[in-house]
Amino acid sequence: MSRTIAALKRDHANIAKLLDILESEILAIKVGKTPDYSLMQDIMRYLTQHSDRFHHPKEDLIFARLLKRDTAIRAEVEALIEEHILIGLAGQEFAGLLCASGADTVESREQLGASGQDYIRNLREHMSREEGKLFPTASVVLTKKEWHFIDTAVDAINDPLFGDMTADDYQRLYRLITE
Repeated sequence: MSRTIAALKRDHANIAKLLDILESEILAIKVGKTPDYSLMQDIMRYLTQHSDRFHHPKEDLIFARLLKRDTAIRAEVEALIEEHILIGLAGQEFAGLLCASGADTVESREQLGASGQDYIRNLREHMSREEGKLFPTASVVLTKKEWHFIDTAVDAINDPLFGDMTADDYQRLYRLITE
């Protein structure tokens, strides 16, 4: 398995942890409690500023190479690439609702909960499709030379939450996850 596939699977596991926390905060909304809006905003800042901007482009590198090698999976690859865009937009929308959550009306809480649940479900399904079909296919189809190119291209990207050095903005979130 390439370093990039291993790193992407770690990213997915870490994203899943964040989605679990986000889901528990959304559950608080559904039962009439006040969620930790600040924590939710931290999670969404990470998912929209790091994951959407750095994680998905790593996958897109793999998908572009894969399309050159196995045209039979074109529809699946193109659907996942489109999902990267849609997930990014949905994440921005949900993050925007979180920023506006100060009003804290019943309607805004319901809208926030529904938007969050949709975002979480779609992102989980997306990661499952990548890991279930395209990562294994890429592992078999791509050559060592192609993996070297991909691995070299993505090695320079540092993860501000789960990387070697956790950025100051994410210290609270990192402590919560690791405790």
